[in-house]
Amino acid sequence: MEHEAGIKIFFWIGTVIMLLSVLGIVLIVLLYRTKVHNMNREESDALLHITLETEKKERKRIASDLHDSVSGDLSAVQNYITILYRKEKDDFKKSIFLEVESTLSNILADIGNISYNLMPPMLDSLGLVSTLKSYFERVRKWNEIDINEEYYAENIDIPSAQGYELYKIIQELVTNAIKHGKCSCIDFAIRDKSKYIILEVTDDGNSFDFYKSLKISYGMGLKNITSRIKYMGAQLMQIPVDKGNKIQIHLKKQL
Repeated sequence: MEHEAGIKIFFWIGTVIMLLSVLGIVLIVLLYRTKVHNMNREESDALLHITLETEKKERKRIASDLHDSVSGDLSAVQNYITILYRKEKDDFKKSIFLEVESTLSNILADIGNISYNLMPPMLDSLGLVSTLKSYFERVRKWNEIDINEEYYAENIDIPSAQGYELYKIIQELVTNAIKHGKCSCIDFAIRDKSKYIILEVTDDGNSFDFYKSLKISYGMGLKNITSRIKYMGAQLMQIPVDKGNKIQIHLKKQL
């Protein structure tokens, strides 16, 4: 009997040891997977940070090259054409000079718009609100659309890096509303809500589900928006409305 009791005790002790060993192995595997997941997430966040910073620098460089170099050269050519036009007596040649000068003016205007969209020159010096006001004025000029703006302050204390990301997000949302949503009116607001700054874009265009469209979209627009949102540590919310779309960005204030 004592021998059988000893065997049973040994059996249960062995079983417990095996279970503890299995649980230990499972725990080690889970901890390893968690560590790998955290490392991958940190690497992903670091890569996202580097990508967006590189994009910003390249946009700034290209915008500067377009404005300082290409525009300067084209302006010089335009001046030469004007001089030739004034000296020319033949009406046919003068008409050609006029046509070339008009084409150059259009090209310079296009380059100006491209340069501005790449990197608004006033963002660093005048801040987000002034940049957005200038942007919306340009949108009104080139599109038959009503835009209403509401700002809780003329100067909003937002770091330059976040201001750039917010500007690009608003630019993308407005472009989508006009190009794909076929809207006729956009309401934009920046509001102060306790610990958060809320940016809101509302349009009366074709309704869409942001996150559902993100999963099936082959374009980079919505993906870029979510990348910028993640980079800032902000939140994007789509508020249900009867018609059109309402997108809110919640950005936590800097303490």
